[in-house]
Amino acid sequence: MDREKIVKELGALVGAEHVHTDEDSLKFGEGYCRNYAKAFGVYHNPLPIAVVNVHNTQEVSEVLKYCNRELINVIPRTGTSSGEGLLEVREERTIILDASSMNQLLNVDEENMMATAQCGYPLKALEEVVNKRGLTTGHSPQSQPLAQMGGLVATRSIGQFSTYYGAIEDMLCGLEAVMPDGRIIRIRNVPRRACGPDLRHLFLGSEGALAVITEVTVRLFPYYPDDMWMGGYIMKDMAAGFKAVRDIMAAGYKPSVVRLYDKPDIDYNFGSVTLKDEEAFMFFTAEGPAEGAKATGEGIHRMALAHGAQYIGTKAVEHWLEHRNDVCKLVGTEEIKRRYQEKNIYYATTEISANWTDIVQIYEDVIKNVPEKIDNLVMLGGHVSHSYINGTNIYFVYQMKVHSPETFYQEHTAVVKAICDEVLKRETGGCVHHHGMGKQRVCYAPVEHGSSFALLEDIKRMMDPNGIMNKGVLIPKYDN
Repeated sequence: MDREKIVKELGALVGAEHVHTDEDSLKFGEGYCRNYAKAFGVYHNPLPIAVVNVHNTQEVSEVLKYCNRELINVIPRTGTSSGEGLLEVREERTIILDASSMNQLLNVDEENMMATAQCGYPLKALEEVVNKRGLTTGHSPQSQPLAQMGGLVATRSIGQFSTYYGAIEDMLCGLEAVMPDGRIIRIRNVPRRACGPDLRHLFLGSEGALAVITEVTVRLFPYYPDDMWMGGYIMKDMAAGFKAVRDIMAAGYKPSVVRLYDKPDIDYNFGSVTLKDEEAFMFFTAEGPAEGAKATGEGIHRMALAHGAQYIGTKAVEHWLEHRNDVCKLVGTEEIKRRYQEKNIYYATTEISANWTDIVQIYEDVIKNVPEKIDNLVMLGGHVSHSYINGTNIYFVYQMKVHSPETFYQEHTAVVKAICDEVLKRETGGCVHHHGMGKQRVCYAPVEHGSSFALLEDIKRMMDPNGIMNKGVLIPKYDN
């Protein structure tokens, strides 16, 4: 079937005006991770057949029925804040299913502390609505200004206040989704389930490879904007910082934010903090009812000082809270295009996780060994942003001087591979913490899952037998 016929038949399902084939629409589908290449007009991947805007669950069902019958690859999309090549087009016979017009807030249930929204409803808008009612989603990823509800579930999102509120899997009550064959299913909103496996987890982190999530219900929490405790500390080095964070988490404290930065990352992000070469910067916030936030903060402060921390007040923490999402303001703007064109430097992150036994060695190995493998790194550093009683994550941040726009993708992939290779040398190292694997890191899926990877393959075959959903995520298909 030729492209023109597919476009015509899709138009018959959703209206011709909602099927877009102009070049700008087709190239925009890949999300913000392609901003650098776009600044230079470099596009390596095939263009999709069309971007199809859907407005309700029934339209999603009809489009998926059609694509399943005609064996057309479908990449679901709400917001375009995803990284790791999640939205990249690798197949000629592909459509982008854009559900960002499914953008209605359906219900705020204050009695049961839940909110229900369509998949394209913006997270920022939901937070603003519930804040006015004395509530919060508790979910604040850096992508909050761009993120939409369906994508949060599909990418297994985590927010900057996760240590207190949890990640999206802790907040998700129920959902509606459309299967590749067009069936519409619903998982009810109940406090807890014990009737077999929790089916929500088939969709959490599914990356558009198993179904299209059309409606999401999340928990809400009381909102205490005026009762936050915060404190910043200088540590003698990252190893001391890791130890302090580990002991604070193991003691049972629940800060809303716990972060630990090395000097290169601080020099890039914090103008108000000056570190010596080996020093690290650590900070915490605590929130909730005033008495609880205060007690948590006081306990954390005592433990930090006992670990040799130097208290430096709250100025840097306040700076972070005010500017933590600024990077999203540049996505898709002429300003980011200008910066890339003038400086030819690309800034990116690769986030990993590990148990406490391995995390210090992983950090040291990456910082020492990766620059020896990558000749165009301008900066490499890292910070901790999400911690648990049994381990933590590291956001490795880096800048690279791009040799050529035409080789940019290969150069970036080489950095990601160099980091992941170091991480996976350690028994508990995981090369993906919260951005998903996308098509860039999916090659590591068999290693991450080990012997259980065969089960993931079985799930994919069962839920998507014709293999039409976002080919190249979850299950490796392409060589980078």
